[in-house]
Amino acid sequence: MSNIRSLLTSKPVARSFSIVSVSRKAACSIVPPVHHLLKIDKSKLSPRFEGMKYNKDDIRSPSYRPQDTRQDRLQEHYLNTLQSDLLLINYKHNATVEKGLKNRQWDGTSPYQVNRPLKKPKGSKAELPDLHPIKWNNIPGLKSVTLNCYVRDARDNEMLTISAALQLQQLTGCKPKIIYSKSDVPNWKIRKGHAMGAKVTISGYEMSQFLNTLSEIVLPRIREYKGISKTSGDRFGGISFGLNEEEVKFFPEIDLNQDLWPKTFGMHININTTAQTDQQARTLISSFQLPFESGNAQQS
Repeated sequence: MSNIRSLLTSKPVARSFSIVSVSRKAACSIVPPVHHLLKIDKSKLSPRFEGMKYNKDDIRSPSYRPQDTRQDRLQEHYLNTLQSDLLLINYKHNATVEKGLKNRQWDGTSPYQVNRPLKKPKGSKAELPDLHPIKWNNIPGLKSVTLNCYVRDARDNEMLTISAALQLQQLTGCKPKIIYSKSDVPNWKIRKGHAMGAKVTISGYEMSQFLNTLSEIVLPRIREYKGISKTSGDRFGGISFGLNEEEVKFFPEIDLNQDLWPKTFGMHININTTAQTDQQARTLISSFQLPFESGNAQQS
């Protein structure tokens, strides 16, 4: 009888279903997960785990993942056609190594110069690399492509960085990284450590697919496109240019799904090459049908 009375006087218990509970709702987080990795001494493994002794690039390893399973048309075009042409264009008879600017020694007239660091080179704040003549073993080639998407409105709405990261992932098929502000800028209302965009670096097959799409579909659809600027180089073989939010919509991954992308973001495209000068980099990149301004790129 007392048990029945306690049940009648007790407060009702609120029921919650698992499908609508807060802890099970889907969400997207920009915080990277924490993986607890434990180093394994492979020399002390039991004979039962023989497969863990092999490297990940060994086909006998359980962690082996095949890499080259698709045809890379851009890489094959470079190896079969462009490589020999680039060697012919950049080759010079009796060429020697051109020494770059280096730090200078002190003249030794003062005793205080003994432990001083070397003087800066003339005409430069840092040392410059040497320029080696182009031979069969250092023909310019592509290394990687870096896409950097900075979102100015993220200072008010940090969730926009997720949209920028998803856009880069849609265009490249690789997972991007969130970029954060490194300092406080009160005039721009930016705090240190605030998420302000995303970036991704691609190479190999993903880089070839992106450059093919860029040169064959996106850039030809941009009206009055004059080409990549002549001031886009960094003097050491890197070429950079940008696309605004309207030009990004010409990518087929976004153009075919306009309803899913009500807002797009512009991005900077940095092409990293093994070229030693900007002229060599322009010759290489123009051979992949990426246009430059008239009179800037050497025709290959």
